[in-house]
Amino acid sequence: MEINEGVKWAADYVIKMAESAGERIETETKVEYMRDGKPLTFGYLDAYFRGNLFDLKTGRQRDYVLQMCVYAAALCQRDNLDAVTVYLLYSETKSAIHAVVRREVAENLVEDVVSRVEDPSKQPVECDYCNWCDRKRVCHAVNPDRNLRALSRACEKSLSPLVDSFAKSMRIKDRNDAEQHLRGLLADLTINGK
Repeated sequence: MEINEGVKWAADYVIKMAESAGERIETETKVEYMRDGKPLTFGYLDAYFRGNLFDLKTGRQRDYVLQMCVYAAALCQRDNLDAVTVYLLYSETKSAIHAVVRREVAENLVEDVVSRVEDPSKQPVECDYCNWCDRKRVCHAVNPDRNLRALSRACEKSLSPLVDSFAKSMRIKDRNDAEQHLRGLLADLTINGK
């Protein structure tokens, strides 16, 4: 099997740095960010030696800050470090960028994201990573029109399970009025949502 030239360049980059530092390289290592002694999130490192993290990117440049902060925070916890130097290695262009990520900054960012994910009132928001998400087919942020059509079709068969809840939340006393309002709302949503 032939190795891609860009991948070979990246491997050589890591090997040279590790050799000059006299360090052994870890590859494909799972690291976990811990909270209260329990794993909160995790990732798999491409390559690492003490205080130096390398992540191979085969595609275009994009925002990898959160991913690298999870890795940096986990490594700082594991190895008792104050900071990690992160190297993004782009195989297509054979270029590298690096930054020093301080433990406190990485941990604060990870904790902020986790608290937003755990927020019961959160709403989905479309982003660059939606195509990788398992929920993209049913996500209202990505497919609002499709969801409204599916809801409308499902309700054409029987609104009964929804009417009582809808009547209560809208403070409509007559069940028939509630059903009419709900049908009208669904029709409007379907028309406006296509």
